[in-house]
Amino acid sequence: MSNKRNRVWGRIPTGCQLCLRGMKSVLFVTGLCNVNCFYCPISIERKGRDVCYINDIPVTSIANIVKEIDNSFSQGIAITGGEPFLVYDRVVEICRALKSIYGQEFHIHVYTNIANYGDKVLRKLSYLPIDELRLHIIDPKLVETRRISLKWLRRNASFNIGLEVPALPDKVRDILRVIEILYESEVIEFVNLNEVDVSESNVQNLIKRGYVIDSDGTVRGSYEAACKILELVSSKFNDINIHVCCSCTKDLTQIGLRYFVKNIMFSRMCSLIESDGTTVEGLSDGLHVHPSRSKSGFVRVLFKGNRFLILEVS
Repeated sequence: MSNKRNRVWGRIPTGCQLCLRGMKSVLFVTGLCNVNCFYCPISIERKGRDVCYINDIPVTSIANIVKEIDNSFSQGIAITGGEPFLVYDRVVEICRALKSIYGQEFHIHVYTNIANYGDKVLRKLSYLPIDELRLHIIDPKLVETRRISLKWLRRNASFNIGLEVPALPDKVRDILRVIEILYESEVIEFVNLNEVDVSESNVQNLIKRGYVIDSDGTVRGSYEAACKILELVSSKFNDINIHVCCSCTKDLTQIGLRYFVKNIMFSRMCSLIESDGTTVEGLSDGLHVHPSRSKSGFVRVLFKGNRFLILEVS
């Protein structure tokens, strides 16, 4: 079993706190993008296509999105792509609708490579009804070019801004410089470093560039690179908030806990909810018997790790 663990210096961003509790839905708002990152893990079916999914369920309307948020009992949503702001009006419409329906406390964060845009778009973003904007930038030269515009955005926006990037092992120096520029310019409140995921769509690009793929489906050295960046940055900026998110967190925590909560609420009598959120239907008599009952056929048993909860007895 992997000994990789999420690591934190300072405070975890609110969006991540909800995610780690299975309380965030993920809206893939478009597969369109204006950059071509060689490490992009988006599936071939979505990449470059203007399609929309929430929690991997295809959606075509805000009503569809709201239905899945309700079913998942989410307290927030992460909007990703592609590049979300290539469908800017769609993002704004969705954000306004969700804030109207669920209240201002409903947490929304958006991922973007917005530094590639001009000042006109950046000024539009300052009015977004969101809580966190997560910048994807690993090029120090680009950050230097956009530093003034990003500082303007931070001063005029009501939301927090952070940096969220993949921890590419050969880009440690560049990422360190990007963090340094943005933090010293008072643009960002937090940094998230993600272990690099390998998918069908990016594996050949990664191999061609000399990356080694580990058996757990990640780039070898990515987790170690993220931890190194955390240690170097935290030693220089003692009050920074920096979070290393390992790849297994997505499957075991973000997705697993969301399914766990969803299946708890919608499972039928005699269903067993496994710790990964999956459901086993039709338990037979004598299986998972509650101490006070002679039969399990009338008991709903919920498992989380090696703990269990009797949700309903009849």
